[in-house]
Amino acid sequence: MSDKYVFSDEVVAVCAVNATLKTEGVFGMAGGMYDALSKNLLGRESAAKGTKVSRSGEETAVDVSVIVDYGCNIPSVAWEIQENVKNELRDMVEIDVTAVNIHVQGVGLSTDKDRDPAGGKGAGQDRTIVEVQEDSADDEK
Repeated sequence: MSDKYVFSDEVVAVCAVNATLKTEGVFGMAGGMYDALSKNLLGRESAAKGTKVSRSGEETAVDVSVIVDYGCNIPSVAWEIQENVKNELRDMVEIDVTAVNIHVQGVGLSTDKDRDPAGGKGAGQDRTIVEVQEDSADDEK
């Protein structure tokens, strides 16, 4: 008999969220419609906000929707998120992820008063988020 564990997609997603939030340059997670419904109907945010896990056989892909800090190098932050998520999932749940897709949904603007003395983001302060809107090919016609 094989010693194989099966983890729910939510467990995998929570691990991915934790790895993402540890990445320098990440302002926060961006939720989609499911996350908004969860918050409105259940009165709480999903711990897996902004992530989607897709499995096909032995392959696992993770989609991560983030808001990045204003002024960061976005390709570098995306690369670091990918590496952190892959490493976290390999270490925590022993899953080798085949793809980590990063979706930058906005840019977060923090003021100096929003930062604590250690340089990290302050908890609960007012912050501004500028959302990125996708252009539709139909709009150009």
